[in-house]
Amino acid sequence: MSPTAAPGDVLGTALRVQLFDAFLGLQQGIHSIALPDIFSSGGSYNLYIDKYGRAKRINGYVQQNVSPVLTDGGNSACKIRNLFHYKQTAGGSITRRTIGVFDDGVDEWEIKYSNDLGVTWTHLYDAGAGSINQIADFAQFGDDLYICNGKVVPRRLRDTTLTAAGQTQSPTPTAVASASAGLLLGAYRYKVLSLSGAVRQAGSAASAAIAVQDKQMTISWTADPNLTVTGYELYRTSGTGDVYYFVDYIDGRTAVTYTDNNADLTILENRILEEHGDPPPVAYFCEPHKQRMWYFKSDAYPTRGWFSDPALPESVYTSSNYLDFSDSETVGDECTGSIGNFEGMIVVGTERALWTVSGTGQVIGNVIDWTRTRTNAQTGWVTSRTVARIPAGSKYTDQNGKAQITDVVTVVYLTPRKDIRLFDGQNDVIISHPMKTTLATLNYSARRRSHCLSDIGRGEVTWLFATGSAAEPSTAITWNYRWGVWYERPLWQSMASACDADSVTEASIMLGGEADPATGALCYQLWTGNSANGGNFRAQWMTKSLFGVTDQAQPAMSHQKRFRWCDFLFESEIAVTLTVEWLNGNTPDNASSFGSTIIIPAAVAILSADGDIIQSANSDGLVVAQLSTTARARLVNGRGRYLHDTTMRMRIFDDAQAASWSLEAMNLAYQQLNGLQRRMQDLG
Repeated sequence: MSPTAAPGDVLGTALRVQLFDAFLGLQQGIHSIALPDIFSSGGSYNLYIDKYGRAKRINGYVQQNVSPVLTDGGNSACKIRNLFHYKQTAGGSITRRTIGVFDDGVDEWEIKYSNDLGVTWTHLYDAGAGSINQIADFAQFGDDLYICNGKVVPRRLRDTTLTAAGQTQSPTPTAVASASAGLLLGAYRYKVLSLSGAVRQAGSAASAAIAVQDKQMTISWTADPNLTVTGYELYRTSGTGDVYYFVDYIDGRTAVTYTDNNADLTILENRILEEHGDPPPVAYFCEPHKQRMWYFKSDAYPTRGWFSDPALPESVYTSSNYLDFSDSETVGDECTGSIGNFEGMIVVGTERALWTVSGTGQVIGNVIDWTRTRTNAQTGWVTSRTVARIPAGSKYTDQNGKAQITDVVTVVYLTPRKDIRLFDGQNDVIISHPMKTTLATLNYSARRRSHCLSDIGRGEVTWLFATGSAAEPSTAITWNYRWGVWYERPLWQSMASACDADSVTEASIMLGGEADPATGALCYQLWTGNSANGGNFRAQWMTKSLFGVTDQAQPAMSHQKRFRWCDFLFESEIAVTLTVEWLNGNTPDNASSFGSTIIIPAAVAILSADGDIIQSANSDGLVVAQLSTTARARLVNGRGRYLHDTTMRMRIFDDAQAASWSLEAMNLAYQQLNGLQRRMQDLG
């Protein structure tokens, strides 16, 4: 008996239905057949994967300040170079401030603060033309905030007072070799430390080094002008070292000379100077670690990192207390920032390598207990603004398309080699294969403008960077480490800066800073509202090439198919208009569709207690969207022909100021057309 064909069917071809019930990101760099069908492909953007694994439209953003901020000195249009959330806890109360850097790119580089999350701004400081286009680095130490930009002395913000970092030093001593025979042998330097009662002040600058042989030394200084000073402590190096040891106490503010005839062995067991008093260097980066502030990179020493005295972030022995982060393989490298307190170490990044520093900083003999190690990482990061801490259990896809899970806390970072990597303290691994096409367009010359925003609540990190010929961020990509997926986020692509703040009522408030001076220095609150600051934006989900499956659950690559329909299960907060398009397989993300349809989620009328429809003032019935909506799309074109191909793609989007929606599940119905000849003709 001959089989009977259903209407619209091809004789002898059974209808197959494939279910998709999770939509986890996109893959650009791996062929689709190497991936499970739950992965979507390039062309998906302005989405996120919620805690239920659904592809969901992100919220929009709104501006905080009514009008763009102008520079204080010249009322110039500018951009927001940096945003930082400054939080003080002194006195048992919490004070929150947003710190911003406003740059006009001509002659003004200003620091301002806001007490209301960017609504209003108060001027603090202008670094002038020498600092334009510089990216600031921030580090909080206790209730003090330190700001570096590599061109001016680091600044300290205490409450709302901004000053140059550094302390008033004790009087500088002068050492002169005595004619008298003595116990000193070697090259010596001295420092004086004024005491006010029992309180030590900042140490003096060092004396010039004096070499003597079997002599005594005469040291003199001017009286400290601080009338509360009650005496001085004198410190000296050994004849062959750089560490300062206590020599003697000189009583009285006006006692300003001392004759030193103490052998090295006599002082090596004495107290070590921990209040050197030298101001921090003009550095590009700063980071707290082990109760010290670390400063990295200057124009004169691009691979050097200086560490402050314990608990004294503004007291640095600049001539000796530093480490150099280079070796024979990285000559010509430069520091690009650091991350402190990572597995008990500070991780220092350069362009070509990652270094770790372990130890306590204690002095043992004449050696400071820091162990500097170059790790096995093959490259460093472009800047520490692109680095985020990631918890154990984070998911990513390796180069073979296999899902991997991290075992320990790691850091993730953007590299000069145009990829994103995980670092576990010793080794690095590339995790950005799904986004390699987009990352390949990164503008290397503008890499320092890159930054990232870590969203702990949603389990995401978003990187913003310049691509093509752009000089400011123009592209944004997001890694969801809970699900191990990637997607683009063009809604945020023009943000020159971003930070995660909090308030009395909210644990996380995402702020972004405008990069285009033509738009003006606007501070935005992200993840709020349905618009792009009043304008429309598109949220789009797109599949990879869908081949269907064989009886063995493998992609049915070698068979022509007639794609019949798709069933969709949506969830939306209110009625939204969604466009569903279907395309021939293996087409570009922006290709024209084969056919399309409009889906408006179902709505129900709002009824009164007695069952009457509640109406608006103009007599329209009020409705609300149903929680879930099922819709079917027939995969035909304008002439009513079904899509025939070995594979096909789906594209779903809205491009208005729509409320949140999510795609929960999808059924794809198709017929497999056996026979090679069926691949060579249109059977529609």
